Amino acid sequence: MRAEPTELVLIANSARALAESAVRGGYGVRVLDAFCDEDTRALAPCIRIGMLGQGLDPEHLTAEIARLPLLDQGAGIVFGAGLEASPSVLSGLTGTLRLFGNDPEVLALVGTPKAFFALLDDLEVDYPESRWDPPDADDPMPWLIKMPGGCGGLGVRPWRVGDRPPGDPHYFQRFLAGRLMSLLFIADGEILAVIGYNRLLVESSDPDLPFLYGGAITQTAPDEAARSSIERAAATLVGALGLRGVNNLDFILHDGRPFLLELNPRPSATLALYEGSCEGGWIGHHIRACLGTLPDVAPGSGIDVSGQQVIYAPHDLRIPSGLCWPDWCRDRPVAGSQVDRGAPLCTVMASGPSDAEVEVQLSLRSCDILARIGNTQEADTGSELAT
Repeated sequence: MRAEPTELVLIANSARALAESAVRGGYGVRVLDAFCDEDTRALAPCIRIGMLGQGLDPEHLTAEIARLPLLDQGAGIVFGAGLEASPSVLSGLTGTLRLFGNDPEVLALVGTPKAFFALLDDLEVDYPESRWDPPDADDPMPWLIKMPGGCGGLGVRPWRVGDRPPGDPHYFQRFLAGRLMSLLFIADGEILAVIGYNRLLVESSDPDLPFLYGGAITQTAPDEAARSSIERAAATLVGALGLRGVNNLDFILHDGRPFLLELNPRPSATLALYEGSCEGGWIGHHIRACLGTLPDVAPGSGIDVSGQQVIYAPHDLRIPSGLCWPDWCRDRPVAGSQVDRGAPLCTVMASGPSDAEVEVQLSLRSCDILARIGNTQEADTGSELAT
C-alpha cells in the first residue's frame, strides 16, 4: 500500500469541516475555499478563491495552487463541493499532488445527466422520471428544472407552464413528495461501509432558490426494504464507478420507496455530524480507504442525535466587530465582511435525544445568531453616532 501523505491541500466551496477533521488526524493542512472564515483561518493557512456560477473559479483555483509554497513530496488533495462544474481542474493538479478521492472522470460522469441516468438504468437504480424537453402543458403532476454541475440545491427550482427554458444546459425531473434523506458511506473501490443516514433540511425562503441545502439531522436507517434498496444502489455504484473514500447519496423516500436524487462522489457536509464519534477524524479514514483500507467498523453517530443548520443572510449585512459567537456556531464570517442577502452566513450545531428536540434547538439557535448580529450592529451604529 502506498504511504499516507503528511500534508493535505483541501479544496471546497467551504472546507472548514474537512480542515477540522484533517487537523484532528494530524495532517498538515492548507485550504483553498470561497470563504476563509474565522474557523478555517484558526485551523490552517487559507486562500480565498472566487466563485464562478455554483462552484469555485477553476482558473483562479489553478493559479493559486501553482503559487503555493513548496509542498512535501507526496502531498495530497482532498476535495469537497465546488468542482462539480469543472472536474477537469483536478486532472491538471495530479501531476504534482496525489488525489485522494474519486477520479475526475467519475465527477464528470455524475455531472452529465444523460450519461449518469443511462448508468442508473443499466444498474436498475430507481430515480425520478427525467426528460430533456419541457413537460406537457396539461401534465397535472409537478416538475422541477435542474441545472447540472451544481451542489447544495443550487440550480434547482419548480418548473411552471409558460416558463422559458434557460440557455444553459438543463433537464426536467418529476417532483416527488416524501422524506428527503442521505446515505453517507465510505468505500475502497470495491466494497462500502455505511457511516450513517441523515434527514436533509431545506431552506425555501428564497422563491428563486427554494431547494437550498438547509442542514441535516442524523437518523436511524429507514425500514428494511428501503434500507436494502438504497444500500444496494450504493453498492452497485461503488462497483461500477470504483468509488473511493467518503461519498454521499441523496434520495427521497416516496411512499416508502427510495428514489436516488444525487450521487456526491466526495465528502459531504453531513460528515461533520459524525466527527465526534470517530477517533482521529473521518478524513484519515477517507485517505486510507482511497489507499485500499476500510475502517473495520464504521463508527456510529453516538447515543445522541446530531444536527446542523445553515443560516442564510435574510438581507445584506456586514458582520459587526465585537460579536460574541457561541461555541455551537461554525463557519463564522470575519468581522467587517459583507454577507449578501441569501448567501450562507454561518452554521449552527446541536445534539440531543431526539430528532424533534434537535430541530427545535437548531431553530432557536438560528434565531439567536440573527438577534446577536442585529443587536451588535445597532450598538456599533450607536457608537458611531455618539462620536
